[in-house]
Amino acid sequence: MESQITQNTFCTYTGPRFEAETTVFFISGNPGLIGYYHPFLSLLAQNLAEPSGQSKTAYQIYGCSLGGFEVDERTSLDGSRFQGNKDEPELHDLEDQIRFVHQRLTAVMGESNASDASDPPVPRKRKVVLIGHSVGTYIAMEVVKRHREAADVSDFDIVGGVMLFPTVMDIAASPSGQKLTRLLSFIPRLALVVSFFARLLTLVLPATALRSIVRFVMNDPPVHALDTTCNFLQSRGGVKQALHMAADEMRSITSDKWADDVWGVAHAREPITKMFFYFGVNDHWVAEKTRDDIIAARGEKDGSGPRMFVCEEGLPHAFCLKHSETMARKVAGMIQDIRST
Repeated sequence: MESQITQNTFCTYTGPRFEAETTVFFISGNPGLIGYYHPFLSLLAQNLAEPSGQSKTAYQIYGCSLGGFEVDERTSLDGSRFQGNKDEPELHDLEDQIRFVHQRLTAVMGESNASDASDPPVPRKRKVVLIGHSVGTYIAMEVVKRHREAADVSDFDIVGGVMLFPTVMDIAASPSGQKLTRLLSFIPRLALVVSFFARLLTLVLPATALRSIVRFVMNDPPVHALDTTCNFLQSRGGVKQALHMAADEMRSITSDKWADDVWGVAHAREPITKMFFYFGVNDHWVAEKTRDDIIAARGEKDGSGPRMFVCEEGLPHAFCLKHSETMARKVAGMIQDIRST
């Protein structure tokens, strides 16, 4: 796959493309627009291109918008395309997004393995490190589970995962989850109502006025976040898709449903997937009790299991708005740790 940075896709390399034996595959949170993460992914590539150790590994860094969040040209989960206002965008629930990401990962790895005839041959079994943010961590865990179930027919290994501000359990118990659940009980068709008013707002207001309002509400965000939010609000189905998916998250993200091998416990069957979890403090999408319960039940013990950290620097859940540099440096270290084993 060629390097590209668009509204819907991010792909770059830390060295010659044919030398990239490891793909870092990023899965966004909700709303699932990859544009929010462009600076983070670019900085991550820079950090990985300058490793602190002696050996140097070439990486492919890839991410794309989740299904239903694509800007301008949209691609449905079955691969068909539709544009303009001719068709109403299909709404995708959490299971749809898991299948979408799993299929996209398989497609990206298939393209990576199909090297040009002029390039040196690439290793048959390539390596993948997943990065998930927010609900992207839940999707990542499910992708690991399904990949391991089909490992015998796969031509790549998922060797690690980095879970940022992970909403992998009991999301409805979080402060924002409780508010959303109450709101959905009062307005069952919340996605339709809010998307109608958002659409009306974007039709009535000039683009400059919309940008000014978004800038004020978001407290003067950086340009990439401002542009992406305006694109999100002006898209045909983005707002409805975000709320439809959020409602399904409240129903689906509950108890721990994964076996030890998905969590990367050392006594589980090979190959081991090395996992890192990075939690926030006072994260409005992860209850403090939920975070502490996950660390107590699943955290590393006697050198086995995922390594879990609680942020000591006060980084917010939406780190991709103003804290990409700090997070990119931390994540690069975790990825290098994964690939060093």
